[in-house]
Amino acid sequence: MAMVPPKIGPKPADAKISVRLFDADTTDRELELATALRRRLTDRQLLWIDVEGRLDPDPAKAIARRMHLTDATRDALVRQAAGPHIALHGPYFHIRIATQADRDSSESPRWLDLLAADNVVLSSHPEPVDVVKKLDERIESDTTVGAIDAAAFVRTVVDAGVTSYFRAVDSIEEAVDRLDGRALSPDRDEDVLSDLVALRRRIARLRRVLSDEREVFAAFGAADFSEVTTLHDADGFKAVADRFEGALRTVEDSRDLLLGSFDVFMTRTAQRTNDTMKVLALATVLLLPGSLIAGLLGMNVDIPLPKDDPRSFWFVVLLIGVLAILVVVYARIRRWI
Repeated sequence: MAMVPPKIGPKPADAKISVRLFDADTTDRELELATALRRRLTDRQLLWIDVEGRLDPDPAKAIARRMHLTDATRDALVRQAAGPHIALHGPYFHIRIATQADRDSSESPRWLDLLAADNVVLSSHPEPVDVVKKLDERIESDTTVGAIDAAAFVRTVVDAGVTSYFRAVDSIEEAVDRLDGRALSPDRDEDVLSDLVALRRRIARLRRVLSDEREVFAAFGAADFSEVTTLHDADGFKAVADRFEGALRTVEDSRDLLLGSFDVFMTRTAQRTNDTMKVLALATVLLLPGSLIAGLLGMNVDIPLPKDDPRSFWFVVLLIGVLAILVVVYARIRRWI
């Protein structure tokens, strides 16, 4: 059997490393990585190292020494593994969550690795992540972040990730509302069914991503996780886990909402079918008296009308028209049309 060569994806971009020192007593500032790793931090300082792209082995080793990472954690950062992950170590903990989980079906979520050790936080992601970008913009001029510890900072990032799940659900619900409007519109050319199927797959994809992360967020309430954080941080992580469960429930609710849209679409389709059949039935009733009269007059028997008089033809036509008008009036009275 011939061996199929593995597919080679695009080469990952070189790492873009950003380092920020949050100082509760002075102005926050950006540092070079080497300078930041040598710096001794106080209790009112927090170092945030953000890595976008593929991390080279040498910077990875330097960061691992500074944060006391194991070889397995360091290798995972270099390989940039995908999928939810949580690991607790003595001096640090490692979390990987999904961001931008509502991407196109041809794209996977953008995974974000978060490590907290003492007063150092490391965030690593192969591609740009909106959660990190918005967080960086929000705390651009905040000089009190240095007063919190690394675990609390990671909790803030994870909570922002959960908020992105709610935004994804809001986007889906807006799409469902638009489909409801299209399903109720009189335009028969609207291809609502294909959009319903696409939206159903979108909801299933988002639910699958969030369900895979359930083990990570469930670990926030475990006793061993509280050992690596302060009591206040442990309570905060439990609150984030509760918000995650709420996001998962809203995904389930959006699926029920989509089923309601499908019912609206099917009801509207049935109504259009009934309207069409009503028109066809009325046309049949209108033509039936004329067909009956024409059939009777075409019989090979004597009829009470002269066959060679043109007025007989117009009399029959008038009679058929009068009967048609009577049928229409009766249908209007009975509200059939």
